[in-house]
Amino acid sequence: MPSSSSSSRSRRPLRWLWILLVVVIVAGGAYYWFGGDSGADTPAAEDGQRGAPATAISAVAASQGDLPIELTALGTVRPLSSVAVRPRVEGELLSVNFEEGDTVQKGQQIAQIDPRDYQAQLDQAKGQLAQDRAQLASAKEDLARYEKLIKTNYVSRQELEQQRQLVRQYQGTVASDQASVQSAQVQLDYTDIVAPITGVVGIRNVDPGNIVQLGDDDPIVTITQLDPISVIFSLPSRYVDTVRSGLTDGDHPTVSVTGTDGETYSGQLSSIDSNINSATGTIRLRATFDNPVGGLYPNAYVDVSLVSQILRDQVIVPEPAVQTGQDGNYVYVVKDDGTVTRREVTLVATQNSQSALSSGVEAGERVVVDGVDSLREGAKVRVVSDALPGESSDEVADPAAATDDGDGSAS
Repeated sequence: MPSSSSSSRSRRPLRWLWILLVVVIVAGGAYYWFGGDSGADTPAAEDGQRGAPATAISAVAASQGDLPIELTALGTVRPLSSVAVRPRVEGELLSVNFEEGDTVQKGQQIAQIDPRDYQAQLDQAKGQLAQDRAQLASAKEDLARYEKLIKTNYVSRQELEQQRQLVRQYQGTVASDQASVQSAQVQLDYTDIVAPITGVVGIRNVDPGNIVQLGDDDPIVTITQLDPISVIFSLPSRYVDTVRSGLTDGDHPTVSVTGTDGETYSGQLSSIDSNINSATGTIRLRATFDNPVGGLYPNAYVDVSLVSQILRDQVIVPEPAVQTGQDGNYVYVVKDDGTVTRREVTLVATQNSQSALSSGVEAGERVVVDGVDSLREGAKVRVVSDALPGESSDEVADPAAATDDGDGSAS
């Protein structure tokens, strides 16, 4: 029995030793997780961030200028003129005087139909005209004699009037003959098929030797004007007033398109459709472009950009500089002392990664475009780039900015 009590007393010191060891471990862990951070924050709070390192940022100077507002759409290239050349008379196609893909000039002969039958009709009409003119001349001579003889009563008044009627009859016949000659001449002229416009000829559908007739399903060839050329595109109807006001004032908005060759072409808006498509709520517009090398080809789809208006004399900053908070839009401005201040701004519009501001920032002030997430009012910063992320930039070569820790000591 005494031996049991003695054994119990010997284990008590060992138990307290284990308890003490656990308390020390827990206290050390608590100090590591909580005490270390609060101890590090205390000097920073007392020194007003004096010991905190500067945040690396990118900053760009605000500029003063104009910001074009662009509207984008998908457009279709359409020629200003495209003519399907069809025969105006029937007959054998004698020749085709062009190569497919050639550029032909207005009035240039491109094909010929056998003219012999039409030449004969013209000659016949001319012969009939000559015959009737001779009869008219004879009737006029007789009328002149009758007008002299009436004074001596050698002819009656009735005979004189009959002769006058005969002259008028022959005059009508001659006029009809002249019209027949003109018609026959037109028919003959139609045997020479000429280009009605200047443009590029397509693939011909009829070869020489074939008989062409009025009402053939396929034209002989199609001529398409390529320079200048137009693009048809649609915009939501809410932009009608904005675009129409520019056309009414004579200021044709600028339109840019990207062709199938990857090149960008610049033109002008020329017209707006007279009605809105009620099914889609859009309105069609046409823009014209100079196309000397044929980069814009009919029926090709192109990306269209229309400058609907230009915001004049605005403060312009990169779009990433403008942040949105509970109270509205704001930016961080870099001050001369290497700290930032938060400014509330009024955003007018954003276009092509540029934002126009009407208040809050002056031209020349530097705004933060990268590293905004880690900033707060009065934070100390180090500008390491003067461009947007991903763009080329000159690194800031200011040793003081790179080494100054806020208290004049090197870090």
